[in-house]
Amino acid sequence: MRKDLESNVEEGLQSISDLLIAMLSSSKNSKRFHVIIREREFARYKKESVQVSLSRLNKKGYITNSNGEWNITLKGQEYYKFNNRNEYTSSPFKKGEDNNTILSFDIPENDRKTRNWLRNQLKIFNYKMLQQSLWLGPGPLPQEFLKRLRDLKIRENVKIFTIAKQKNK
Repeated sequence: MRKDLESNVEEGLQSISDLLIAMLSSSKNSKRFHVIIREREFARYKKESVQVSLSRLNKKGYITNSNGEWNITLKGQEYYKFNNRNEYTSSPFKKGEDNNTILSFDIPENDRKTRNWLRNQLKIFNYKMLQQSLWLGPGPLPQEFLKRLRDLKIRENVKIFTIAKQKNK
């Protein structure tokens, strides 16, 4: 299923499709189509554009229409989780904190989106790039960040080293 989701993401679904999936993933998941059309988020879209996107999402199995009500499917929930997996964690570090952690990663080229997310997240944490996949910054890294690495299934591709200062004798 992950391969199928990746190919759909790479195809670049229109933003209206992403908005529809997000809306159906939220607490508004059983609103009628005409209510969705009137939602403020959809004011900039033509009714026909929303209908086409709903039809496309339905054909891909992300949503279903039952008695005029649109609902997200398990496949749609997986798509939403996959597509929104690259949210960022705010930095718990203050500027100027000691750089006591080295992070190295090896993420394949075909997973560029995840690799770019990781680089951007490290920048948020005030890490400095030593080389493309070798970064220096403060630590320890937050548990939420480590959990995100596990959720993205890249934890085994990331190595974290703590630097200890040597005491003078």
